[in-house]
Amino acid sequence: METIPLAEGDPAWVFPEESVTPALMASLAASSERLVEIAGLLPGGRAGWSGSGLEYNVFPSGKCSLYGWAESPDPDATFVVEMAPPGYWGTDSVGWEVTADISVRCDARYDAACGMHVMEEFTANVYATPEEAVAAVDRATSWLLDRCRAVPPEDWRARDPLEPCRGQG
Repeated sequence: METIPLAEGDPAWVFPEESVTPALMASLAASSERLVEIAGLLPGGRAGWSGSGLEYNVFPSGKCSLYGWAESPDPDATFVVEMAPPGYWGTDSVGWEVTADISVRCDARYDAACGMHVMEEFTANVYATPEEAVAAVDRATSWLLDRCRAVPPEDWRARDPLEPCRGQG
């Protein structure tokens, strides 16, 4: 997989070219900045692999999603948003799916660790148009920022109901 910052990628990877407008890109840029702001609120935080917030995940298969995250290594909290275009999850996916969540890394002390434990989720939905999907990304990143401001970073680990999960989370 190749990761490309929003500003350096081609929005036609996830949207029909005729739908890409300055307003659509401005909204995505604002969502990207929110992820950077979240990273700034977290101890040792970073926003995506590039540090710039939203990024295109381009896979060898040619599939691409718009994905962004902000995380802190200690406490290990991750704030994620993803927008998958039609066809990303298979031929029966007909719209843009937007998801977001706040997770903590499983800290089970053996090889069967499960990965991440989701603490809170933004209501996932599928949208018929690029404009609706981008508006949902805007709402999702606003929700992530609001939750980051409302809950101290060290409290996310304490909210983990699967602690310790024994690799079954």
